[in-house]
Amino acid sequence: MKSKLTLHIDERSKERVKSLAEERATSVSKLVEDYFQLLLRNAEEGLSRTPVDSDKNTVPDDLPPRTRQMVNALAPATTDLDLDDDTETWVDAMHKKHK
Repeated sequence: MKSKLTLHIDERSKERVKSLAEERATSVSKLVEDYFQLLLRNAEEGLSRTPVDSDKNTVPDDLPPRTRQMVNALAPATTDLDLDDDTETWVDAMHKKHK
């Protein structure tokens, strides 16, 4: 069941989001609903995640929502790869070269 929700946003943002909805052949209501669903999904996933201790792996608070979603979707890099000797030698050489 759908229900009405009133939002208060500045005029410039309202016009920009209306243009965006038109470009995407959708409605502002659908954009808002999709965004809320994304927020709720991220909040639910956040409950099951363990916090990262390292500062370099934390996500800045000022990222736009879409960028934050992409960053959260990426797993931390792994260092325990099972490489053959030639590949490991090449990786070491590239690491030294681009240090």
